[in-house]
Amino acid sequence: MRRGVHLLSLTAACTLSACAIGTDTSYVTSVSSPADAKIISMGISSFMRTQLPAASTTIVLDPTPSEQTSNALTPMLADCLRGQGFAIAMSAAPDKGAHTLRYWVTPMDASGELVRLMIDRHKTASQFFRRNPEGNLETGGPFTVAQIEASR
Repeated sequence: MRRGVHLLSLTAACTLSACAIGTDTSYVTSVSSPADAKIISMGISSFMRTQLPAASTTIVLDPTPSEQTSNALTPMLADCLRGQGFAIAMSAAPDKGAHTLRYWVTPMDASGELVRLMIDRHKTASQFFRRNPEGNLETGGPFTVAQIEASR
């Protein structure tokens, strides 16, 4: 029964967060702690290194809505990606050859944060970051990756 409740919570969180964002917008809720932002940013940047060649890649971060511009995650994510060797552009119009990264971070009740990514508008990935008994975030498993096929 508990697994069903978490699946229902996951579905509801994905649906609600999708209603609140635009088509080219990242979204970050509830990540105000620098420690939480660091754990999530390190997870995302490590994953991106498995997806793209860091030394020769520029990543354009899709912006968050104006009311979220002061979130703790975005600057930490940019720093962690740079630390992995990526060049970061904060422009909505990527340079030729740049890759776009859209990220959504939403809470899953008190148990943790769901992180979803979209790379170049055709690859998605998601990972759950759970809260341990001390209340700190930690990875709840690997990123799950899917390819979005073009409509025919």
